Amino acid sequence: MAGENILIIDDDINVALMLQDYFESLNMNAFIAHDLPMVLDSLEQHTPHLIFLDYRMSPHTGKDILERLKILNVQTPIIMMSAYKRRESVFEMKRLGAAEYIDKPYKFDEIEAILRKYLRVSI
Repeated sequence: MAGENILIIDDDINVALMLQDYFESLNMNAFIAHDLPMVLDSLEQHTPHLIFLDYRMSPHTGKDILERLKILNVQTPIIMMSAYKRRESVFEMKRLGAAEYIDKPYKFDEIEAILRKYLRVSI
């Protein structure tokens, strides 16, 4: 599993650090971005194998960032995360290219299933 790069995009530092600690406990490299400029820098510096993107952020929303990633033709699977799951939001994010949509608070068995599916790792 070593060598898998995960990009966490969330403006809540506590949530981002919790996810980073979790991924690093699985021997993955986890990088955090809090806003669009940091996302663009992270994409240049690291080649993420999977991106976890929060839906509600400020000043750019998760939707804004997802749209930018689509314009940049980022092929990395993007997992949208939100505490506010609405059917229209899920449909819109999938239309914009999100591979999955998960709820907060996180269920680590759900995250592990995503890691197995997209990274083909055993946990």
